[in-house]
Amino acid sequence: MEVIFELPEAPGLPVSLIPQSITMRQARRALLAAGLLDDVAAAIDALPSPTKEAAQIDWEYSNTVERHNGLVASLGPGLGLTSEQIDALFVAGAAL
Repeated sequence: MEVIFELPEAPGLPVSLIPQSITMRQARRALLAAGLLDDVAAAIDALPSPTKEAAQIDWEYSNTVERHNGLVASLGPGLGLTSEQIDALFVAGAAL
């Protein structure tokens, strides 16, 4: 899949510019645009129990995703994302 936007590797954005939550639709669209949406299921499957099951429930049934939520913290490394890249996904998602 072609990446529509590049996730930055540079130092982070000012905290005031990073949304603290976005809808799951926005999160999924931002992940799709970054070429990462298909990798989420594998990242969840790689988590140990009971974190894996909790992440599956959150991913499937939450209406919003919080920037500092356990799901985000658990999936970030599995998707190969730095904290700055996760911030960029939140910013991109909020714009959708």
